[in-house]
Amino acid sequence: MARKRFVFLCYLYTFLNRGLMLIPILYKDAPNYMRNEPQRTQRAQRKKEGRKSREFGAASQRNGMRVKNFSEKQRQKFWYGLLACLTTLLCIFGSPVVARDVVSLGLTASMVASSSQEEVAKNLYMSGRFAEAVKLLQQAYQASGNQVEKAVILSNLALNLHQLGRIDEASGVIEEAIAILQNTANSPPVWAQVWDIKGNLELAQGKAQAALSSWETAVSLYQKLKDSNRAILTQINQAQALQTLGLYRREISLLQSLTTDLQKQPDSLAKAASFRNLGEALALAGDIDRAKKHLQQSLEIAQKLQSAENIATAYLSLGNLAYIPGSSIEQKHTALAYYEKAVVSSTTATSKIPSQLNCLRLLIELEQWPAAQALYPEIQSQIANLPLGRSAIYAQVNLAQRLLEMRQKFPEPNPETIAKILAVARQQAQQLQDVRSESFVLGNLGHLYELSQQWSIAQDLTTQALNLSQSIQASDIAYRWQWQLGRILCQGKPQCDRTEVIAAYQQAFNTLQNIRSDLIATNKNVQFSFRETVEPVYRRLVDLLLQSSAPSQENLTQARNVIEALQVAKLQNYLRQACEDTKLALDKVIDSQDQTSAVIYAIILDDRLEVILKRPNQELSHYATPPQQKIEEVVSRLYENLQEDGSYEEVQQDGQKVYNWLIQPIEKELKDSKIKNLIFVLDGVLRKIPMASLYNGQQYLVEKYAVSLALGLQVREPIALDRAKIKILAASLTQPPSNKELSGFSRLENVEQEIKEIKKTGLAVNWIADQEFTTKNFNKKLNSTNFDVVHLATHGLFSANRENTFVVTADGKLKIDEFDRLFLNQGQKHDSFARRRHRRRIELLVLSACQTATGNDQEVMGIAGTTVQAGASSAIASLWDLDDEASVPFIKEFYTHLGQPNISRAEALRLAQQALLKNPKYDHPRYWAPYVLVGSWL
Repeated sequence: MARKRFVFLCYLYTFLNRGLMLIPILYKDAPNYMRNEPQRTQRAQRKKEGRKSREFGAASQRNGMRVKNFSEKQRQKFWYGLLACLTTLLCIFGSPVVARDVVSLGLTASMVASSSQEEVAKNLYMSGRFAEAVKLLQQAYQASGNQVEKAVILSNLALNLHQLGRIDEASGVIEEAIAILQNTANSPPVWAQVWDIKGNLELAQGKAQAALSSWETAVSLYQKLKDSNRAILTQINQAQALQTLGLYRREISLLQSLTTDLQKQPDSLAKAASFRNLGEALALAGDIDRAKKHLQQSLEIAQKLQSAENIATAYLSLGNLAYIPGSSIEQKHTALAYYEKAVVSSTTATSKIPSQLNCLRLLIELEQWPAAQALYPEIQSQIANLPLGRSAIYAQVNLAQRLLEMRQKFPEPNPETIAKILAVARQQAQQLQDVRSESFVLGNLGHLYELSQQWSIAQDLTTQALNLSQSIQASDIAYRWQWQLGRILCQGKPQCDRTEVIAAYQQAFNTLQNIRSDLIATNKNVQFSFRETVEPVYRRLVDLLLQSSAPSQENLTQARNVIEALQVAKLQNYLRQACEDTKLALDKVIDSQDQTSAVIYAIILDDRLEVILKRPNQELSHYATPPQQKIEEVVSRLYENLQEDGSYEEVQQDGQKVYNWLIQPIEKELKDSKIKNLIFVLDGVLRKIPMASLYNGQQYLVEKYAVSLALGLQVREPIALDRAKIKILAASLTQPPSNKELSGFSRLENVEQEIKEIKKTGLAVNWIADQEFTTKNFNKKLNSTNFDVVHLATHGLFSANRENTFVVTADGKLKIDEFDRLFLNQGQKHDSFARRRHRRRIELLVLSACQTATGNDQEVMGIAGTTVQAGASSAIASLWDLDDEASVPFIKEFYTHLGQPNISRAEALRLAQQALLKNPKYDHPRYWAPYVLVGSWL
């Protein structure tokens, strides 16, 4: 396939060079996108002034250019233009299934028209023709003599400038509107609109706290005006700001209160829209069940009121909720059914095409080729009916990408069909002066040249795309072009300065660090496609930094920082919130507080395993291992054998392979530094196996070292437990509730004995058992006093899916999202960041009967996430289903040693594991190895 693409590009290039006599004829009547673009300096000036029209070609071209005047530069640019029709060939970024434009304003932002000219501008805004609307509004402002009307015009102007990506200019305009209103008679409706728009602009600038404040003011004004619908929609905007700030609990609380308010309203189309928007907001917050419920309510109201368009929109939202990247076949069929219903219900092309495009995508994924081939011509004809605007451009690009996917299986549709679609889209983007769309097209065109190995052109186009995206602060696409530039820079050059490539990747990394939480908070698809759209940037940068056989200390430190950032990004992506806490660097802890510990960072790259070692008060060490077998193969086999009683030889054989990768090269250094405790910062599949089970040919790692896992390069400030003061809250559940949702969990015969053994060790234990272990009772007991340890002897599951991470209580599931609320001190009446600072910190959370769901390495995020949500310094959990009987002596040994002088949590765990290992009944790793300590080890 790649060869055919390359041949096609070369053929086209040959045609352009040999067929110059045809160019003047083609050029004269060519659409604007094929004509000579202005220089970048002109483009920059146009953006700065915001009023200049795009120029399409020089005067000589307008008067009929002759062949001899067609310069090489112009020929190259014409080639760019013609090849732009192939932008989506080999596009690496699939368009997400979306119901709205990529760049959207807040839910309440809408234009207010008070004159015929403003009405025209409003219609232009609604159709996505923002540059034209700006021009009209600027004229209307100059013509207006009424101050309040001027404020309205300025607020509308800010809306359009925002959509064009001119955020700073929009902010200046809205401040001017505020200044006018401050010197005029009171006008609450205009004030409400202005504060609403101001909130949108502040969120776009990354000022979430300021946006929250502006929207609070807008809500208050809307409520005074008795405009309940706008008040509710503005509060939904507030929820997005709360999520961006990482205030997940406040966000859910706000959204739930809005549900109550909405239920009281009589049925109306506005209520249907509010339920739909609330459902979509809950979906972003991760509350899928409530999201679906509200979307269904929106649908029912729309059906009751017989509003075809609202019915179609509700079905579209339900389809988007059902579909995520990597969905199961069943989920895809469910989403497809919703989209098909949306198509049937739609009465206009504007509402029908998004659903049809989503149908086409799923038909292709499900390989229902006859249906897909029948649908695309219908979509193509429908797109022609769309009004000029951004939605039309995105629809055409989306269709072209779908058609390209079809061409991987069939000769039709042909390249000319795809080219024609994209040619129109490019023309419209330039006509509308839509910088974001132009950047997207140029960037993908650069990728096309990248894959055809025409490196200089690819670099030029990618640079142009990057400059455009940066000019409108579109960081969410800028990082893609920085990443692409890094891939291109050294290609086709006999000698290359690697620092230039590292710099490009560093820029992409920095951009991602700034926008990662925004991506996670506002794009459901990013949450599920993190490995494809974000993670490769981190990994390639680490790869580049460590390529030298002897990397500098600076590069080693930077590589560690990037890996930590990746670990934090994964955790935040899992939790869908920021992780705010006071932490200490691991280096500082082992240099000053615990000089018997070393940190091992294992990094899996495409062709090797990189390991960085940090010893107390020593420089970083580094070594790389090119495994003879695939890492994933060995680790997966080891994981399976670890759970098979009797598989000693198999476990030791593969355990030794992993030992040789990670530990054998540094055995001498560990011995010289008198290391007793190993802290692992693991990567990828290595997270699914317990490091304690590694084997050196004579003994397991746990027989020599205490072992723990860290989430990154930082830990909560470690505090050694004082046995005389330890207070434990224990909760146990012998018989899980008999409902369908928990039918897979068996009776735990030994959990009662487990807690009794803890009490026999002499520690202070407060115990909730069986039917008393409800969420309400647990919450009450937890917040009755300061507990150091919380021990949960009940079934639970750690899943790669946050919604399926929970522990079982007598009244159902206690989900990970509830941990944040339960582990807050109810006596504290703080909010926002103050509440987080006054969180009662649990030193140790023990989950003695919980397990990972399938052994997927992502499921370790469930353990880490539970630890974070509980506010615990550390947690002990299991990587697979524990033996109920073996857990009793293990727990007894662990609590016998916990908090004893000079015995850390990690050492207490090691001693408990060793006790089982020495017992012939439990000496197989299946019994003692699954326990892992995550977080602080002291």
